[in-house]
Amino acid sequence: MTGATDRETAPIGMPRQQRSGSHWAAWHVPSGNGCRECGAVYDRGRWLWNATPRHDAQLVCHACKRIIEHAHGAELELQGCAYLRAHRAAITDLLRLQARIEAYYHPSGRPLRIDEDANGLRVTVCCATLLRRLGEALLNAHLGRFSIEYREGDELVRARWTRASDSP
Repeated sequence: MTGATDRETAPIGMPRQQRSGSHWAAWHVPSGNGCRECGAVYDRGRWLWNATPRHDAQLVCHACKRIIEHAHGAELELQGCAYLRAHRAAITDLLRLQARIEAYYHPSGRPLRIDEDANGLRVTVCCATLLRRLGEALLNAHLGRFSIEYREGDELVRARWTRASDSP
C-alpha cells in the first residue's frame, strides 16, 4: 500500500491483514456478546477487557479459537546470527513484554508461544497487528532488518527479523 499514513502500516509499509477465512467468518457479531473462554466482550467492532456482556449469548472470540485450535495467524522468525545468540535473553524478554502490553490493551492480539532452537527463535501470535508491533519493538531496541510477507489466499502472515553481527 503506497502512501499509507496509518500509524499501524507506515513504519513498515505493508497492507493491513486480510480479514478472511474461517477465523474471521464470525468476526462481526452483535455488540455485547462475551467470550466464554477469556471473558473479553465484543463491543462496537472491538474485543475489550473489563466490559460487561449485555447478552446471555456466549461465544468464542477469534483469538481463543486460534489458541484452542493451535492455528496461529502470524509467525515471526528471528534468524540465527551472532547478535541474536549474544542477546537472546534480552530479545526474548522484549518480545514477551511487548506481547503482554499488546494483550492488555487488545484481547485479539495475544501471543501463542515462543520456540527457541539452535537456529534462532520462532514466535507465533494470533494476529498480524501484534506481529507488526513486535517487529517495531525489535527495530527500536535492536535495529536490524524486519520484513513481512503477505501471500494472497494464505491466512498465515510471516515475518522475519535479522541483524548482522557487526551492526551498531
